[in-house]
Amino acid sequence: METSLVAPQLGTTPSHASLPFTFLDIFWLNKSSVDRLFFYPYRHPTAHFLSSHLPSLKHSLSLTLTAYYPLAGGYRRKLGTDDEIVLHYNEGDGVCFTVAECVDHRFEDLASDHERDVSHLDCLVPLLPKPKDDEESKPVLAVQVTVFPEQGIVIGTSVHHVVCDGTTSMQFMHTWAKTCLSGTVLSSQVPIFDRSLVPDPSNLYSFFYSEIQNVLKSAPEGIDKNNTGSNLVVAAFTFEKRHIQRLKQLILNKAEQRKISSFHCSTIVIAFAYVWTCYVRAKGIDSSKRAGMGIPADVRARIQPPIPTEYFGNCIALCFASANVADLVQDDGIVVAAEAIGKAVAQSSESLKSARNWMREAAAFKVVPFLKVAGSPKFRVYDVDFGFGRPMKVEIVSATKTGAMSVAESRDEQGGIQIGIGFPKEEMDYFEKCFLDGRD
Repeated sequence: METSLVAPQLGTTPSHASLPFTFLDIFWLNKSSVDRLFFYPYRHPTAHFLSSHLPSLKHSLSLTLTAYYPLAGGYRRKLGTDDEIVLHYNEGDGVCFTVAECVDHRFEDLASDHERDVSHLDCLVPLLPKPKDDEESKPVLAVQVTVFPEQGIVIGTSVHHVVCDGTTSMQFMHTWAKTCLSGTVLSSQVPIFDRSLVPDPSNLYSFFYSEIQNVLKSAPEGIDKNNTGSNLVVAAFTFEKRHIQRLKQLILNKAEQRKISSFHCSTIVIAFAYVWTCYVRAKGIDSSKRAGMGIPADVRARIQPPIPTEYFGNCIALCFASANVADLVQDDGIVVAAEAIGKAVAQSSESLKSARNWMREAAAFKVVPFLKVAGSPKFRVYDVDFGFGRPMKVEIVSATKTGAMSVAESRDEQGGIQIGIGFPKEEMDYFEKCFLDGRD
């Protein structure tokens, strides 16, 4: 219906500013954007939305970008340098904001948990504008609002991973929603841009930049590959609190019987372990192989001195877990999975010390079945309320396309976990059977 540019309020931001990338940012240079969809019930015609809600959504986004002004800019190579990539903002820069209308009656189907064709979600995802040339800044944020008349509204965001992690992007979404309700940005919601908070005594920035350039030369599309296929479907599955408690007791009992030493056995470790065993079975992986799992861990509180939660940027370490497929598919496979994941997560702060190995480990996992994780239940995605109430569903479409499992809190119960995952149709059917049979 329309595409416009939403910019920060004039006179409230620097006329121009550059924010240098740290080694924790540059690592994601050749990755794709993170695409989230927020589904809200809305029982009004499109005209009502355009007159009553669209102006406040745009105005509150403008106010929020005043605090998060780097998101209105883009990233580019710093002039006169070979390897310095910066997030650059000029006054007048803004975010591409698209308003669309979908007149079919699929809203509740698309917002459901059951199997859905991934291609049906693509039209709800905003596209990051392409720069005119290599010297122009590459935009890092785009927004699309899609109205299903008398049914619902979908707010979609596309954020390039190189500019920030899930903690920052979801803080931005919470701030935007609260600003939409209150009309003002609270001082407690202002991000921190101080890059000196991230230590880099070993010059990992230059190391990662060089490694990424080598990857791009051999594979121009980067190392993130779409999980393509015409029959790719996505579905959501929920662990209720009682399921987690039952699985935890099962894991601890079996670990004791097998005399396995203690390991980090949190709610998230239990959920990941269970999904991993179901994933390996659904994929029908050769039992003679090893399988891997990649888990991002927020290390703001683990770095010394600790980095404030409000820090803007990427601040995650990569944790890698692996196990023999033959061990994962046996009756006690969830114990094997939980032990491997628990130890990897517990050592997340140590992972920064071995960050030089991230590229090598990621490359090694390319030759084994590898389940990646996106999102976190700590992001409280179901608390993002623009005045339409809590979301019916939140989906990370990009996770499905890169073969990752998306994770969020349960929308219905505190302490529960929701996961989203994509498979070809036949594999999804088997995954669902494995998930439901063992969970209860």
